[in-house]
Amino acid sequence: MHVNASDMVEALRRSGLRITVSRQAICEVLATDHHNHLTANDLLAKVNQKLRGKVAPSTIYRTIDALEAEGLLEHVHLGHGPAVLHLSDDSSHHHLVCESCGRTIDVDTGAFDAAIGLLAAKNGFVASSVHYALIGQCEECAAIIASHLQ
Repeated sequence: MHVNASDMVEALRRSGLRITVSRQAICEVLATDHHNHLTANDLLAKVNQKLRGKVAPSTIYRTIDALEAEGLLEHVHLGHGPAVLHLSDDSSHHHLVCESCGRTIDVDTGAFDAAIGLLAAKNGFVASSVHYALIGQCEECAAIIASHLQ
């Protein structure tokens, strides 16, 4: 099931927040830009562009917090820098982040989950978070680096 703007608006109502034009726009941007790796600042910029600069950062953060509490939104850390936002139905992947060019590659959870499961079992640990990324170099940057080392 894809989380849409209406689902998010209903979740905000359940959490006791007023449904303002700003919150409606936040939900619409999250629903339509769900394939991008938006930070809270990216979301603020897109919503302010949509509404011509009328949304306060505090509204963005309160809305994000409420949507996370309702289980519709998650934040993920892609290395250094701010967390990015994912709709909960988009979270079935992990990230490879190139520390040279910043490219982010979404990868299926299968291989990651198997490796994390082995590591966790070996150490008597139960992993529960997908709030991380594997940092390294993408194929193109690795080739450039290798060519400079020769």
